[in-house]
Amino acid sequence: MITPHNRIHRRTLLRGAGGLAIGLPFLSAMLAPRRSHADQTTPTRLLVFYTPGGTLLDKWRPTGAANDFTLQPMLSPLTPFRDQLVIVDGIDLAITKIGNGHPHSRGMAGVLTGQQLLPGTLNTNGGTASFADGPSVDQIIAAEISKGLRFQSLEVSSGWSTGISAGGQPHPGNIINYQAAKVPGMPATPVPPATDPLNTFNRVFSGVGGDATANARELNWNTSILDGVQDDFKRLIPQLGAEDRAKLEAHLSMIAEAEQGVKQVVGSTCKAPTGVDPTPGYYEDPIATGVSRGELDGGDAAIVTGMKVPLKGRVMTDLLVASLACDLTRVGTMQWSDSEAKFMLGFLNDSSGQSLKDHHHGYQHDRGFQPEALEIIYHFYAQQLAYLLQKLSAVGEGGGTLLDNTLVLAVSELQAPADHGQTNMPFILAGKAGGKLATQRHLKVPSQPHNNLLVSVLNLFGLPAQKFGHADYCTGPLAGLV
Repeated sequence: MITPHNRIHRRTLLRGAGGLAIGLPFLSAMLAPRRSHADQTTPTRLLVFYTPGGTLLDKWRPTGAANDFTLQPMLSPLTPFRDQLVIVDGIDLAITKIGNGHPHSRGMAGVLTGQQLLPGTLNTNGGTASFADGPSVDQIIAAEISKGLRFQSLEVSSGWSTGISAGGQPHPGNIINYQAAKVPGMPATPVPPATDPLNTFNRVFSGVGGDATANARELNWNTSILDGVQDDFKRLIPQLGAEDRAKLEAHLSMIAEAEQGVKQVVGSTCKAPTGVDPTPGYYEDPIATGVSRGELDGGDAAIVTGMKVPLKGRVMTDLLVASLACDLTRVGTMQWSDSEAKFMLGFLNDSSGQSLKDHHHGYQHDRGFQPEALEIIYHFYAQQLAYLLQKLSAVGEGGGTLLDNTLVLAVSELQAPADHGQTNMPFILAGKAGGKLATQRHLKVPSQPHNNLLVSVLNLFGLPAQKFGHADYCTGPLAGLV
């Protein structure tokens, strides 16, 4: 026990060489760790990957055995990651049987929320509607697993707001992410994606990354703190009773956790992306003065080509992956477009080598169903998903990779582009979710509502839900997934 004669002053410091010093704790409130002990284990992350307009189901379905499948040419870019995939086949977006608005908009609202669009006054080019009747699964998970991080979640897009609401405003046709309603009984709150790469870079990575020499110097300084005061700590221990010793050890544990956080931020796996061009308008294609997006339907490649879309999308993907590697957030969404997908596709060529001269929606059904062009478009989206998986797999973490510790949920708002069909939806899961998900599977689950998949996603992140979204379109976790 400490007596009045050897009581340690509240301003006593543990001192090391070079003037290095650590203040001692006094009140228990001072011991609150910067990070919880649970965060010392490798976290599991969630990434949503959205592409518009469904798929060509006959070219999307793998061939071969359930655990030894072969991807068809349309999805062949994903072949290197076959051992990280679960192709979920047979799920219906049943929630879109009810609610307001156009099928594209109902699909956007329902795919992550499992809910309908509420009545409203926003034009969806097939009835009016408001926003979804509940939060999306990613936001529910983010509220649990991103506590204390810089961002609860991060949503980005390469070609957002190209259709009815092409003024950059949230709309039932362009929102898939929703936070819970701010007022009970009202629609959920839309979470629009960031669309400007430079602004996103500056917002997300301010103070992260930077000069490698400075980073190493900061890392060496911070990781030497505890080593530098060990001798003083050993001299102090005999003066402490059990309670004060526990208090000091907790204080030093807090410092150790903070140091671990420094290692994570300035270490090799956390690097702010390079090559983000700061030139104003660099990522946007020029649009002729006075020409509206609607007048460009049908495609005039001389006016708008969409050539910057792939570049912008890859930069946004890099930003998203780096934000996970730096533990700035643990939940993100890459939304390649809104549901109308009216950005031009001049960066893609048809079988004759000619550039595509329409937008995606035009090839879906605006000018008739055109499967040849659609296969090219869906192959492009498969390439982008493969790029995301490659970037995740390139980050080493916890004896594996960032991809091993992530669940990627690839979704669309419908299945059949010709008639807006929303049965047999094209869901793909990638990554092992921290070892919780068995992969390399073609999982056939005929006629289950997709809300069941959302329940299983919640369960993979430790949330013990049995229902999610609209109760009439949910029967429990998806059979066979976990």
